[in-house]
Amino acid sequence: MSGLVRFRWIAMVFLVIGMFPLLQWGHLRTRDIPYFILVLALLGTFNVIAQGLTEKDFGSKQKFILINLLIDLLAAVGLLFVSGSALNPFISILCIHAFLGGMLLRNKISYVFAAAVSALLGLLQFETYFDLLKTTDFQKTELALPFISQWVLILASYFVSLYFSRLLDKNEQRIRMLQDRQHQADRLKSLGALTAGFSHQMATPMNSLKLRMERGLRKLAAQDFSAKEEFEKAQGSLDECVSVFQHMASIFSHSAQADLTRVELIKLVHDLLAVWKVENPGAEVEAILTNEVLHCRIQLLAFSQTFFDLLDNAKEASTANQKVYLRLYKLDNWAQLEITDKGSGLSAEILSRLGEPFVTDKPDGNGLGLYSANMMAQAAGGEFSIYNNNSNNPAEGATARLRLPLEEQ
Repeated sequence: MSGLVRFRWIAMVFLVIGMFPLLQWGHLRTRDIPYFILVLALLGTFNVIAQGLTEKDFGSKQKFILINLLIDLLAAVGLLFVSGSALNPFISILCIHAFLGGMLLRNKISYVFAAAVSALLGLLQFETYFDLLKTTDFQKTELALPFISQWVLILASYFVSLYFSRLLDKNEQRIRMLQDRQHQADRLKSLGALTAGFSHQMATPMNSLKLRMERGLRKLAAQDFSAKEEFEKAQGSLDECVSVFQHMASIFSHSAQADLTRVELIKLVHDLLAVWKVENPGAEVEAILTNEVLHCRIQLLAFSQTFFDLLDNAKEASTANQKVYLRLYKLDNWAQLEITDKGSGLSAEILSRLGEPFVTDKPDGNGLGLYSANMMAQAAGGEFSIYNNNSNNPAEGATARLRLPLEEQ
């Protein structure tokens, strides 16, 4: 808002300076100077008042900007009205208003302001036309070119600024999205570093405990079945703890190294799918792969593990007779891999904490699969998401989507 206030003071200075050439060229009559000065005085008064106002006084920022721009527009039209109307060479000031409206206003309010600029331009042109019709003998065609030129310039100013403002909005949204993703990546990497250090510190005592339990099991009397069973269960739990820590450390180390390899994604997915089908003979996968060549730079081992994990998740979520759907296609500058199941879907908690480690709704899961997928996607400059196929009915299954940036062939 401070920028508009400064712009208004600058415009007023130029209008005062421009008053003298307007008098010399005959566009401003001596008798109309008081009206000219009165409009400038009113505009200056409003500018002083506007310095003490805030957007809260008008309910929203857009309404605040709209009112300020309308005041400026009315002042400019008032000055033009007493100094030659549409034949005033300073009518191009309306282009500045149209540009500001397209740049600063959004949605319906922007169109309202554009309609106001157009209506006031038409009013100035009609006033000029009827004034010349009464006072001079002129050809109507003489006004056609300047009037059309004014419409073209003003509309072009509005739509060009509107186009660039939308580009700026998209870039701002993209920057915010990248910042959010970077914050999430930093948080996950910090958690991974903490887990890797913790697993390293716990490795020696846990391995020592594991060896002692194995020796204890061998020393137990053969007839002491209950104690032996309890020790075996404890040993299984300990092995699971060791596996989880090793998995977390492996995920972090792979993400930190970021050894990206350029691959042809269609061929890689086809080969990995063939391997998975061999290991899961009862599963049925319907694959739809694009015919386009898709080159990506990824962590090969991490991608392969993520691919298998997502297919395993889809298979576990599906019943025996349900298919798993695999789709790979190009969208703009991205390769999109989607794996869809028709299972029971995901809970709201899982969706809200996507990619965090140890978050799972599986009774025997450790919540590291989606975390690994998220880390792999971020390391490749892509993104990972998962969502229910029907937000109103999770029972229709879920889709895991992996987006990877394409490289030039």
